[in-house]
Amino acid sequence: MTVQIYGADQKTLAPVDLSIMSVRRASLLELIIRALAKNPRKFVGIGKLFLIGNRRGVSFRFARLAEELNALPYRLWLDRHLKSVSTFGDAKPTGNVIVLITLEMASNVQTAVTENSLARQAFRNWRKVERGDLPLFRSSGASHEFLWLPLPAGAVLAEEALEELVKPFSSPEVSVVYPDEDRLGFGGRRHSPFFKPAWSPLLAKSGWLPLDAALIRLSSIPHEIDISNALVKDVILSVAEPFARSVLHVPKVLLSRTITRIRTNGPERPAISENWRPKVTIIIPSRDRLDLLSACMEGLRDRTKGAELDIIIIDNDSREPATLAYLRELQTEGRARVINMPGEFNFARACNVGVAAARHDLILLLNNDVDPISPDWLVQMAWELSDETVGAVGAYLLYPDGFVQHAGVTLGAGSIARHSFSFIHPEGGEDRGLLRERRDVSAVTGACMLTTRSLWQAVGGMDEEHLTVAFNDVDYCLKLRRMRRRIIWTPFAKLWHRESVSRGKDDTDVKLRRFAREEAVMFQRWGTSLKNDPFHNPNLSKIAEDFVLEAFPEDLAARGPSLP
Repeated sequence: MTVQIYGADQKTLAPVDLSIMSVRRASLLELIIRALAKNPRKFVGIGKLFLIGNRRGVSFRFARLAEELNALPYRLWLDRHLKSVSTFGDAKPTGNVIVLITLEMASNVQTAVTENSLARQAFRNWRKVERGDLPLFRSSGASHEFLWLPLPAGAVLAEEALEELVKPFSSPEVSVVYPDEDRLGFGGRRHSPFFKPAWSPLLAKSGWLPLDAALIRLSSIPHEIDISNALVKDVILSVAEPFARSVLHVPKVLLSRTITRIRTNGPERPAISENWRPKVTIIIPSRDRLDLLSACMEGLRDRTKGAELDIIIIDNDSREPATLAYLRELQTEGRARVINMPGEFNFARACNVGVAAARHDLILLLNNDVDPISPDWLVQMAWELSDETVGAVGAYLLYPDGFVQHAGVTLGAGSIARHSFSFIHPEGGEDRGLLRERRDVSAVTGACMLTTRSLWQAVGGMDEEHLTVAFNDVDYCLKLRRMRRRIIWTPFAKLWHRESVSRGKDDTDVKLRRFAREEAVMFQRWGTSLKNDPFHNPNLSKIAEDFVLEAFPEDLAARGPSLP
């Protein structure tokens, strides 16, 4: 049988004779060889999981490996999407827009490369200027709308780059727009794409998120900023608002670098005064499992420094005599308060009960199977929450074998959401450096989440009626984000987590039905938001995650960090 294959433009590409095709199952050895050839680092990571006997981790990673093996090489992927249509509709910027372009630290050869790409731009209303001329344009009146594009040495713009970057400025609240990028190698071969998240001030400040090729509305820059000499990053941070659409990301590769970008700084551990002692109420839902609870309590006593603790254990029908004796001992010694909560396990209700009894405004939700590693973990989390734009802070949780259990949450992965970088080894090099970065995320796990009682009360706490066990933490974070509060993940609060050891797996019929009901609630409540995690680039697969190309990206519109 012969069929016709059509391209996206509805033109026939070629007839294909299906009679010559055959399908067979690939062997495990073939998959291993292909995985090793395509991504040696990832294969090494899976190999480590196998050697230490982490069967769950191996299964998790292999299930996503098939998606990566089917992904197109970047060159072919780029050819497919190179002629994609405009992503900002027919919007036109208001006024007479002129793009002012400065070439930053460029030699004659690098200047020629960049100017050649500028000459091919579809958007023609641009001019090359010197940095020192920018103040003149800022004070030249309202007859023109000037946008400034500082281009790094040797940058090559895609033909549609200026057109795509200018269009979002049709909205007067937009001040900055930045694109995705890649590298340009020998013979013009494009490689090493850098697909970025939506605006994250922390990633911008640390230098992980490059901003030296962003388009900036000149009139939005405060006059106290010396734009003739200031770093581009500092200029952008001066106009950026954490939640408004002042900074937008266009998830399209519009810039190619010929020179490796050098970070001028990197992730830094916040310097916190030893005299600062935040007061924190810690809420620990628990049932029996003395081994876990005692390890958690010892960690709070011996490996938690710099904070004043008010510990509340929500006991959900413990029956073991040793556990009951230990709970009495904790109360007698004044180390913890115990509140009994009989009945079916309901994590959301346990947290609500604990918050109602809290003595302090800072509230830490903590699983009983979590054990601190770094002594200043709680102070680091409290420091992040001292920023009034932040609503909740999540921690860096590791499995006992050292692999990542939680480094933030990606919406839309695994239906509702999934932990980012699960079963990745911190030293494996698969994370693009993000495991070392404080950063904005859409949600964090309730296994170790810091928030405030005032915010908890403002959003109505956790939904103990419809989300008793699953997704209540994601739901809470999304309610905070709807209030225009940021969710932060910090690598400087590091703890062990034996994930759900104390309450078992969700694999019985009753638990699976409950999970399905809670999943349906989340889809109904947050459907649009779950499909569009601003901190996950739409060009990357949510099935495979870990920077695997998405074959057919669905939404490449300019986006900010707020909920859709």
